[in-house]
Amino acid sequence: MKKVILGSTMVLAGIISMAVIFAGSMAQAWDINGQFSAIWNIQQFGLMPLVYMFAGVSIIGLVLAIWGLIEKKD
Repeated sequence: MKKVILGSTMVLAGIISMAVIFAGSMAQAWDINGQFSAIWNIQQFGLMPLVYMFAGVSIIGLVLAIWGLIEKKD
């Protein structure tokens, strides 16, 4: 049960963190040098490694939660 709670918390933290980064990029002007993209804005600020890290935390959390669900109890 502890793995499920930890994994769920990690998934939630990763998703919320990515949402904050995407929302922050949308607060900037959408049109910078003719480019229209939130991902492009995130790349310009150098935040793509953070997005990848938070996505990794979410994936690890999902794997951990699923592992906790299917693990047999002794």
